[in-house]
Amino acid sequence: MMTTTQSLLDLDRGFCRLIRFILVTLFLITALTFCTTPLTAQTVPAQITASEIKRQDADIEIVTGVYPGLLLTPHQTANTADEKYSQTYHAVCYIYPGDGSTTAGASSTEYLRRFAVHAPDADSLPLAKRAGKMLLLLYGINHDRLRYDHAFSQTVDVWLTRQNAPNDTGDIGGEQFRNQIYIYNLYSERRPIEWAREIAHEYGHYALPGISGYTGPESWANGMLGERLFLQWLSDDLREGRLHADDLPFITPALLDEFLSRQTAPLIRRIARDGLEERQFGRRDAPGMDYYIGFALYIARVYGSKALFDSFAYTEPQKSGTVLRSSDFLRGALTALGASPELTLIPPSAVLQSGASPLSKAAKFPVSDSFWAYIPRGEYTVSIQGGMRSWQFAGETKAVHRLGKNGLTVNVSDWRKITVALTSPTDKTALIRLRRQDAEVRCSTLRGPSG
Repeated sequence: MMTTTQSLLDLDRGFCRLIRFILVTLFLITALTFCTTPLTAQTVPAQITASEIKRQDADIEIVTGVYPGLLLTPHQTANTADEKYSQTYHAVCYIYPGDGSTTAGASSTEYLRRFAVHAPDADSLPLAKRAGKMLLLLYGINHDRLRYDHAFSQTVDVWLTRQNAPNDTGDIGGEQFRNQIYIYNLYSERRPIEWAREIAHEYGHYALPGISGYTGPESWANGMLGERLFLQWLSDDLREGRLHADDLPFITPALLDEFLSRQTAPLIRRIARDGLEERQFGRRDAPGMDYYIGFALYIARVYGSKALFDSFAYTEPQKSGTVLRSSDFLRGALTALGASPELTLIPPSAVLQSGASPLSKAAKFPVSDSFWAYIPRGEYTVSIQGGMRSWQFAGETKAVHRLGKNGLTVNVSDWRKITVALTSPTDKTALIRLRRQDAEVRCSTLRGPSG
């Protein structure tokens, strides 16, 4: 009996030692895996610091400049199916925007995963990387101007697919579905500008507020706004020297200007020339969508991207539970302008001649230019900057009073035509600054008396 009991005890001790050995071994393997083994395609991190870059089992491309980032292409073959069509993709490139602008040759200290561009096979990876660089630019300009980041730090999956658009129409195009973007007909012939436009269009559906209810060309306007707004901002950065021609995937500055001259400048020119027609915001057809887009572009062009950001922030549906309409955006924009302590008015001439090109250098200067602007009721201190020589309201009435050289009283909030004289066709800093005098009083009160 003692022998049997002793044998059982020895067996029990041996089993415990075996279990302990297995657990210790598993712990060591796990520790070594996470501490020394490069991460694979299935475990790419959501965030990478500069010191972690070399640990990745992937090809890495660092992008420097005003919109820095990192392209990570895992060495391991992918085997991923998309959520909507269940097609399999065997290659992927992850896009990580950097934590701030960098100088040439320098890199960011931290990178955050925001896109995964999926391709059918490794042969399509060069195209996936170009699409990724385009998305990196679009994310950068949108984050810079509108302070936008993906909700919950979400990664947007972009699927470069061989299949046609839905309903087998054969159209070359794309689609946005939740946090998924599809670019159809991967191998169909596209003009370079179409790649840039389509990617900007679909990212606009994801990243911009959704004004909806249209009967054509599609129900939601944020895609059409995205392709025009984002590409206009790319052009602005080129003119200001923040970007250079070799920073652009797919397109050249000339192609960009040609697109903007057809798709953006006419919409801005109409409001600059004729003022605002509020009845247009009741239209649900394609011209009605164009008018809303033109107005949003006009806010960004004349008042700046901060005013567009504020306009979106003040936009809410008139009735709870309903979708946003263009009339809601109009109301939000006027509310935002009325609440602003300072208005910066930039003559839209830079986009009224041809795309993003400035006024013709053949013109004689100073040159007179006119445009419409919404001026809220209030008392202002006015200053001019850059190539702005003078300004005046056309047909000033009892509602508007000039007070000396720098004072202005506006008794009624309204759209007013402003005529300016510009001294230089190349000075991009020409502007009028209107600062509310009550805002100056508040700032002085907050600072307290001097001395």
